[in-house]
Amino acid sequence: MISTRFMKEPILGHLTPVAKLFFFILLVISCFIIISLAGVLFAIPLFNINLFKDLSIINDFDNPSSVSLLKYLQIIQSIGLFIIPAILAGIFFGGNSSGYLGINKHSVSSVFLATFLIMFVSLPVISWLTSINEMMRLPETLKGIEQWMKETENEASKITETFLNVNTTGGLLVNILMIAVIPSLGEELFFRGVLQRLFSEWFKNIHIAVLITAFVFGAIHFQFYGMLPRIFLGIIFGYLFYWTGSLWVPVFAHFINNGTAVFISYLMNRGFISTRYEDFGSTNNVFLITGSVFLTGFLLFGIYWKEVRVSAR
Repeated sequence: MISTRFMKEPILGHLTPVAKLFFFILLVISCFIIISLAGVLFAIPLFNINLFKDLSIINDFDNPSSVSLLKYLQIIQSIGLFIIPAILAGIFFGGNSSGYLGINKHSVSSVFLATFLIMFVSLPVISWLTSINEMMRLPETLKGIEQWMKETENEASKITETFLNVNTTGGLLVNILMIAVIPSLGEELFFRGVLQRLFSEWFKNIHIAVLITAFVFGAIHFQFYGMLPRIFLGIIFGYLFYWTGSLWVPVFAHFINNGTAVFISYLMNRGFISTRYEDFGSTNNVFLITGSVFLTGFLLFGIYWKEVRVSAR
């Protein structure tokens, strides 16, 4: 057995949580700029398009070549913004990226089953939170900000609709990769793997860390009329990670959430169903919404009991 005296210390493990957070922000900005620029350069031979000369093509949503380019850029930017900075932070702050980020620990199948059920039984309450969020109105003095928020929301919705408008198996697989696989892994590495840990070190309180991380998770998408459901999901993801210690559990939950939207949209585009992904699981029935809250809480408590209470004995 190797003595701990000879184990290499993390390069930046000695920094305070606040200093780590500032370094991580700089790391994210740097990685995003470098990877995005590299992605744009590679797009020239791949798509025969020079974005340095003409940016207008990325706004042409009716052009299949433009949509393919946008999907490519979305993947590149997600890697540069979330995945690479989180892995580097794990190395700098923990010395061992897999251990620091919680990707070296796995959970039992019953936890994944409960997580799978949570993502579906919570749909009515998520839909209800969305409807509450859409009622948000700002004071008259902030009308300009409200208008900007609405325009940002509409633009994001337009892009999402364009991405989800596929009816081929190839298009489905690309969307699963772009919307479900990469975001679920990357965003959980970023938010739960790094940010939640840093906020926990800073405030010495995991519950505050979960809430702050969930708020940042909801805000960073710049879809302000969908913040409440994202914050709610962020809280679920945060506690799943805290209770299990495995990042794969919230990654799985995140994948189910995003992947469901992709699959429902594909089925609708093929004419198999008439339900839009936004309406899947939505209801105005107060009993179903209450039942959704109860079942979600019950399943979450089951995971807590198994991973925290039973394991502590």
